[in-house]
Amino acid sequence: MGIRIDFNESAAYCNFDYLPEGLEEKYKRYEQGNKTILIPRSFLSDIFEQYQLPQHTKQLLTYGIEAIENDPVLLHFTTFLVEDMCSARNRCDEDFYTNITPGCLKQYGDLYSFLLLLACVIPSMEILENRGIPSEYYEKIPHQPLKAQLEKLVVHGDSKVHDFPWDMNFYTCSIFRLDRFLFIPYRFEDPFTIYRHVHTQEVIALRHAGEEFRSDGQRNGINDVFDHLGQFTSKWDENADCIIANRINPMGFVERETTSIVKKEWEPVLQTGDTLLALHIPSGSGYTPDRLKNSMTLAIKLYAQYYPELSLKGFWSASWLYDTRLSLILDNDKSNIVQVQRQFYNYPTFEGDGMLRYEAFGDREADPVQSPDQLTTSLQKAAAEYMKTGARFNTLSMIVLKEEIEKIGSMPYISAADIEKFLKTVDSHL
Repeated sequence: MGIRIDFNESAAYCNFDYLPEGLEEKYKRYEQGNKTILIPRSFLSDIFEQYQLPQHTKQLLTYGIEAIENDPVLLHFTTFLVEDMCSARNRCDEDFYTNITPGCLKQYGDLYSFLLLLACVIPSMEILENRGIPSEYYEKIPHQPLKAQLEKLVVHGDSKVHDFPWDMNFYTCSIFRLDRFLFIPYRFEDPFTIYRHVHTQEVIALRHAGEEFRSDGQRNGINDVFDHLGQFTSKWDENADCIIANRINPMGFVERETTSIVKKEWEPVLQTGDTLLALHIPSGSGYTPDRLKNSMTLAIKLYAQYYPELSLKGFWSASWLYDTRLSLILDNDKSNIVQVQRQFYNYPTFEGDGMLRYEAFGDREADPVQSPDQLTTSLQKAAAEYMKTGARFNTLSMIVLKEEIEKIGSMPYISAADIEKFLKTVDSHL
């Protein structure tokens, strides 16, 4: 082992423009070695050959890597960052990694974030190999962002990483595509608790106290829309026998009237701090309840076999696709969007309709009401008509507990009464 390099002195020397909080404590536990190579040249050669990179791009990447390797302090700190990043996602680490530029790297500073991510690939794959995970599960994972990153570098000379936190999931081989959907560990932190009835197995989510909601059960102020007359604040009254709180209707809103449960008849099955699998939706066909069910089944099986230390409760996700207001403008019997969201326990967030505007209209600030001539799809036209009334869409989150996977396709959480209450409540703030 070489001489231990002080964290603050190293960080100051490297002159980083950004570092995640909490690294110093991790650095104290970091076992320093004498590593002299950041990225194995055999791996680099494979990348050069696979993507047929031109000579000037190969030289740029090689010189950038060598500049890091020839600086002992920067190399040391970079290998520490790589080790931490490779395990961060499975630890559900809250420290936020994003683009990092070391001032000491000078002319190759803009290249550093990409090289840092690229350096994570081999050690991440070694971790998975040591877990016994077959290579077919992960060998293609890093190439999803890598292909586009290299194309941008070759064509435009642009080495910057557009979405570092998202791309990190792939370079660290932390996210798995299983059939139709992507999965990655996630720590549940939202302010509500889910209970299951010990006899009927019914599931109920109760919101914690102290949050303001509009009369439509959405967070007060979402989309900058406030409900000064109809707003209410969530309550939580608990004693030895019962809990009285505001139920989250699985159609994605909080009910104004409180619900009472007898504690001996209900057990908590999801609480703050529990671990779930975050589900992400790649573009493409096959967005159906059947593919959802199959993907979730595969995910639970994979993580149970290879990550037994993760006590997974189920699944979480957030998307504009889960907004139950879409059921007001789409054919409920034919729309895959509606059919899939009906399999979830949906709940409100503080995210407005920016995601829908981006995904449906191409810009988070798009105003489809003002440009009707640019609308081409039936979804665009229907959404614009709805927004013309003054109504807005929301980004909702969802939960699926692993016990309900087998029930996907038969609406395991949403009842006819829930839908009826939704129709009476939606847009009541207007």
